[in-house]
This record gives sequence, C-alpha cells and structure tokens, in this order.
Amino acid sequence: MRAAKATVAILTASLLFAGCASPSGESSSATSATPEASNSEAASASAEPTSTTSANPKVTNAPNAPVVETGISTTDATAAQLVYLIEEEKLANDVYQAMFDLWGARVFGNILKSEQSHQSQVLAVMKTRGINDPRSSTAGVFENAELQALYNELIAKGSKSAIDAYEVGVAIEVLDIDDLTKMLATAKDADVIAMMENLRKGSENHLRAFNNQL
Repeated sequence: MRAAKATVAILTASLLFAGCASPSGESSSATSATPEASNSEAASASAEPTSTTSANPKVTNAPNAPVVETGISTTDATAAQLVYLIEEEKLANDVYQAMFDLWGARVFGNILKSEQSHQSQVLAVMKTRGINDPRSSTAGVFENAELQALYNELIAKGSKSAIDAYEVGVAIEVLDIDDLTKMLATAKDADVIAMMENLRKGSENHLRAFNNQL
C-alpha cells in the first residue's frame, strides 16, 4: 500500500513538472519574439532619419525668414510670414521647373504639382486676411531680395549636373522645413497652423524623394 502511494506521488510530481514546462515554453517563445519586434522598430526608426536626412548642401545666400523668437506671433508678424512663405514656395516651384526642363528628371516634375498646391494654400490664408500677393508672374523673379539671391545661387549650382540639381532640391526642402518649424513654434491662428503643418509634411515627403536620388 505504501509503495502504491509512493508511486502515485511520483506520478503527480511528474505531471506537475510537465505542466510547469508548458508556460515556460510559452514564456520562451514570447521572449524570443520581443527582440524581433525590437529589431523591427529599431530598423524602422533608423530608416526614417535616413530617408529625411542627407548631406545637407549649404547655401551661401541663406535668407532670414521672419520668425518670432519668443512669445506668440502678432497679426503683423503673421502677415510677414505669409508673404515670405508664398515667395519661398514660388522659389521651390521655379527652381524645380528649371531643373526639370534642364535634366528631365521625373522627381522634379512630380514635386512641381505639390509646390503649386502649396502656393495656393498659402494664398487662401492670405486672402482671408486681405494680404496682397507679392509674387511676380515671371519665373525666377522675387520681391524679397534674399530669396532672389538664393534662387540665383541654386540655379547656378543645379545647372552643373543632375546630382547637383538633386542636392539643390535637398537644400530647398531642408530650408522650408526649418522655416516652417520655427514659425509654427509661435503661430496662434488655427488656419495658419493647419496650413503650415501641411506644407511641412509635404516638404518632408519631398526631402525623402530627393534623398532617394542621391
């Protein structure tokens, strides 16, 4: 009888041990899955900066955007920013048109449509405030002297080679993103914020497209 009880005890212990092994196996499986997810996130995180960051070609004639350093943007400051932005978008449009005509690269043709849309978005916000449109109907002509100097510099560089033209695209989009980010930091009007955020998102997409060519 005692032998029988001992046998039952041994069998019970064996079954309990086997039961513990199963959760341990599941835990092992979950643990092995965690590094895979982590690696995937790391790959995604590392890929994102790569697509939006590259060797940033420096421009000699970098314009000074009318940003507000501290506090909230006033009505006058917002008006100055909108006037600047619409010409900055025109600069991108005119440069990309010139580069497309010169090199025939599809990336310039595709982005041209967006630049035209960006100008329309800025113009719509300007109209609600009665702000005059400063743009010239002539390509490559700007009221802002600093943007005019930048345009001349970018055209000269982009005319050297297709690679130089792609680097010009990078320089323009990096500049646009930087200006918009600084303006958004002090913007207060909902329509201005929505427009600027949309423009910045577009510029980030354009930057990826140009980086992919380099």
